[in-house]
Amino acid sequence: MKKGIVLVVVVWIAGLLVASVPQPDPEATLLETWQKTGTETERYNIHHGGRSRQIPQEEVQHLAERLAQAWNLELADPTVFADGTRWTAEGNWGRNIRVQCIVINDKPHQSFVQPYISIQVTGRGHPDSHQLSDARNRIIQTLQQNQIQPRIHFSLQGRLSSASTSMDQSDRDRVIGSVLQHLGANEVESMHTERTTSVSAYTPLFSRGLTTSGGRMNVQVAAKYDHNDDGIILTVGTPIITIEY
Repeated sequence: MKKGIVLVVVVWIAGLLVASVPQPDPEATLLETWQKTGTETERYNIHHGGRSRQIPQEEVQHLAERLAQAWNLELADPTVFADGTRWTAEGNWGRNIRVQCIVINDKPHQSFVQPYISIQVTGRGHPDSHQLSDARNRIIQTLQQNQIQPRIHFSLQGRLSSASTSMDQSDRDRVIGSVLQHLGANEVESMHTERTTSVSAYTPLFSRGLTTSGGRMNVQVAAKYDHNDDGIILTVGTPIITIEY
């Protein structure tokens, strides 16, 4: 009986120890996998898109001002269009990082609204892991302070040299397969054209994700033949790609 109790206690303590170990951000894991492909990074993107909680109509302007101030962005005059009003704020975080925040109120005739908020952080060149973490945390902290649920997407895009690639689809499949293998991901659905192969997949390494007609997915990988230099443009993202490819 005592041995059984001791065993239960040991298992319980081990569970606590495992739970207490901080798990790496999905961005850090994806960046580590990316580095293994040997791709020359051209740009990366951190994106949040989603609606806020319900707030009074007159509070939307103040929300846009608070977000712009917290992220050190310059807020332009609001743009009024047929279906509502849009506030745009832009600025730089360092030399190679461009930031844009957009707040859209598309229910201008309602007393309480849920404005749509989009934040795009776009960097040039290869991101530093600390730089990436700082930008992500800065976005999340400000959103949470304004009672907005963060929905973070992260994408990387770069180029594989023509020395080891070609227009052949098998090369694109090989590159994508390598990324999925490193992530322990299984394909959910895919798209193939003459120049582009795109695969949506699921990996247990990432907790967030979304459900598609093919099943649950949380990572996308796309390989596109670049006719300019006979190379491949590789794009990866979690849970989806938010960079044009």
